[in-house]
Amino acid sequence: MSGLANKKILVTGASSGIGRACAIALQSSGAETVLIGRNESALLDLALTSSKIFSLDLADEAAVKALIPRLKTDVGPLDGCVLAAGVHSFRPLLMESFADIQRPWAINTRGALGLLAQLLKSRMIARDASIVFFSSAAARKAGAGAVSYAASKGAVESATYALALELAAQRIRVNAISAGVVRTPMSEGFLGKLTPEQRASLEARHPMGFGAPEDISGPVLFLLSDAARWITGTVLPVDGGYSIA
Repeated sequence: MSGLANKKILVTGASSGIGRACAIALQSSGAETVLIGRNESALLDLALTSSKIFSLDLADEAAVKALIPRLKTDVGPLDGCVLAAGVHSFRPLLMESFADIQRPWAINTRGALGLLAQLLKSRMIARDASIVFFSSAAARKAGAGAVSYAASKGAVESATYALALELAAQRIRVNAISAGVVRTPMSEGFLGKLTPEQRASLEARHPMGFGAPEDISGPVLFLLSDAARWITGTVLPVDGGYSIA
């Protein structure tokens, strides 16, 4: 994707899965990446000389707040944010405790919004920047056993719409990717709990099959680029047809 060279783009969840694929694609496009994840060794393996890495858990409020002064000193204003960090929860609600219900919200919703709030307060998001959240097809395509996860992603979609209006005066665009099942270490965790028949049935509901992380990184780079400069407040399905099947 052209037009991303030398832009400073922050990526959360960069140590694996979709976040890692986005970081690699951004680096290939010449962007200066700011990589955030919990696995420092994986971030080190991924980082180029133009990259900055920060190892932390987005559920840790104190760690997130401590990160901002470091970003201001070492990076400066950001041209884009890819908020790809996430966790999945897959079991019936009646089996979940208060802590279980909170877990996907802590990262998928509060972590993403909390980090972004701190960046905005510190004027770390440049004018004309692009922010990309991650929702999920689960937010709209009902599935038993995914109540907490789907609710956390539905909240991300609502936040996308509200923030797009809130930040429009600064020409900051806010969009989200609604992904279907993508083969990542996280998705293999819940797919592994399914029987072979259940897994085959779920994949059959994706007309183009399960996705790969690289199937998501391309649309993300488009939303970050100037080619999408008139797109904001959009939740883009990237799911191999799952949402319409």
